[in-house]
Amino acid sequence: MKKRLTLLGTLLAAALIFGCSGKTQDQGTETEKPETEEEETKPPAPGEENWGTAPEFSVPMITTTPIRSLSVTVGSTEEEVSLTWYSPSEEAGQVLWTTKDDENFEEAEVYSASVAASEVTAGYYINRAVVTGLLPETEYQYQVGSGEAVSPVYSYSTPAFSDSFRFTAVGDAQIGKPVEEVDRQKNNWHRLLNKVKYHFPDTSFLVSLGDQVNDFDDGEQYNAFLNQGVLYSLSLAPVKGNHDVGGPQYSEHFTLPNQSSFGTCDDEGDGDYWFTRGCALFMVLDTMDTAKWGEHEEFIASAVEANPDAVWRIVFSHFSPYNGYESYLENAENLRPYFLQFTGKYDIDLVMCGHDHAYVRTYFIQEDGSFQEYESPAADPEGTMYLTLSSSSGSLYRRPTSQAEAAVSKKRDAPEVTDVQITPDSLKVSTFNAETWEPTDEFEIQKQKM
Repeated sequence: MKKRLTLLGTLLAAALIFGCSGKTQDQGTETEKPETEEEETKPPAPGEENWGTAPEFSVPMITTTPIRSLSVTVGSTEEEVSLTWYSPSEEAGQVLWTTKDDENFEEAEVYSASVAASEVTAGYYINRAVVTGLLPETEYQYQVGSGEAVSPVYSYSTPAFSDSFRFTAVGDAQIGKPVEEVDRQKNNWHRLLNKVKYHFPDTSFLVSLGDQVNDFDDGEQYNAFLNQGVLYSLSLAPVKGNHDVGGPQYSEHFTLPNQSSFGTCDDEGDGDYWFTRGCALFMVLDTMDTAKWGEHEEFIASAVEANPDAVWRIVFSHFSPYNGYESYLENAENLRPYFLQFTGKYDIDLVMCGHDHAYVRTYFIQEDGSFQEYESPAADPEGTMYLTLSSSSGSLYRRPTSQAEAAVSKKRDAPEVTDVQITPDSLKVSTFNAETWEPTDEFEIQKQKM
């Protein structure tokens, strides 16, 4: 007690001295904060976070209006973004898009949507619009709809348009597996997205590697996946998974760039597609129809030809040719030859997959199926690295079987997030436990021969 009184007396005396001399405390030497206060303001160390570490990203839900199922998906380049939504009005909707400081939308660009009646949601119409001419490092706001069916105002910020950038990847959300736990999975998905916004505010896009929902035609499950504030403000690159198969719901919800007729499964709206960011080309495969697996090489060839200057070539697929779950191994082995045909021929650096609900990172697979081990950082490795991600919602976790090609093969017991950082001469993948933010795997590829 005496020490506290002495300290208090000293501080009061110092205050009087500064007051008499005509100086404020800011003009003198700053008082050091107590050590305990400094410790309280430090961010948690890796592995010591919790779900509450990330601030809540809260905005009005689209369901507060007549609009439904808003999705924001990647454009062909950094300068574009696509928006898709359901409206009860058959009148074509619009996107009003403007900068953050134009509060009343007086200078907003207007983008007219195409409109078509939904095949699966009675009384609703699908609106699709592509916003173009985006500028780097700019804060925007937007609103979609028509007449009385208008959405709330949402924000959208662009990162720097650079050859050095990052994107974020997650495995199966598969909301609705099991169906009685939809609320828990939705909550986990929400908390994971908050972590993405908190740790990677500069991410260029989020790739969801398939199985957005468990039941392709369940509106509640799609609402749980899509009705997330973070997803209204971040571009999504969806991959079609086996639980998304069964009808046109997937293609009704997402508008995708440079979409081809290769790999189509349910309808003409779900084929392979590609887009670019910085120095990288991203090719998204729809591997759901086994009869069309041979078409993917033709798609890869056309995408590479259209983007000859891409330094990095990355493929997204739901099914993995090198997965770890025993019941899926036969499917993987059947798919493998089709990937080996194009990964070596077109110098594919990384293949990212979902489906397994287990985590697998392979060694570098050669064109003949053999593999080579490299330590990180791997300088000019020969072959392709395959990365299969676990669940992003905690819907299901599986134990992988051991495989010779696998450098890492583990069951996970918590939702995970993978950060991919790209420069013209390096590609680094870092995977984290989404709740604690404990690093669970990391590997870097370097390109020295250009």
